[in-house]
Amino acid sequence: MSIVRLYNAYTKYSESINAKSKSEELGLPELSEALRAFNQLKERGVIEDYAIGGGQAIIYHSVPLSTYDLDLFVILRNDADYHAIYQYFREKGNKIEDEYIYIDDMAVRILPNISPLFNETVEQAHKVIIEGIPSKVARVEYLIVIALGAFRPKDKYHILQIKDKANKDLLDKILDRFDDTDGKLRKRYKSILARA
Repeated sequence: MSIVRLYNAYTKYSESINAKSKSEELGLPELSEALRAFNQLKERGVIEDYAIGGGQAIIYHSVPLSTYDLDLFVILRNDADYHAIYQYFREKGNKIEDEYIYIDDMAVRILPNISPLFNETVEQAHKVIIEGIPSKVARVEYLIVIALGAFRPKDKYHILQIKDKANKDLLDKILDRFDDTDGKLRKRYKSILARA
């Protein structure tokens, strides 16, 4: 089944159920312990800031999705801070498997600031409260640009899911800043829109 047909079938299904509504106070108890832990790392100066990305961010933007993990875009000062995060959780007795840290049965993947795009994603993220815990969630426009960079089948699918929620002017500005000289990201976006 093509990604467009899969998206269309999923859209019809999701329209038939009540999607959660976005609000300033979110009830996502499965994330609370992980967010509390990363807020502690921020208070201790191990990380500068973070924002929720990936599937959990897509869910925040009112798109029903099934995901088992929590992707966090994290701003670090250096490589030592990346290792300090894993050391912190190792010392607390958390299970660590591959790149995932398990916090209260939630698989958490750290996506460090590997580019100015990731830094800006965190800096421009929406401030939210989840189960009484302050956090940030990546904006739709940044999620789209990051997905255009990875461009895996699931990224194409996610772009189709969230494209209508994007501020087109902001998306264009982000693409202008972060696309390469060949316009690869913009070409990829146009190819997805042509198939929708």
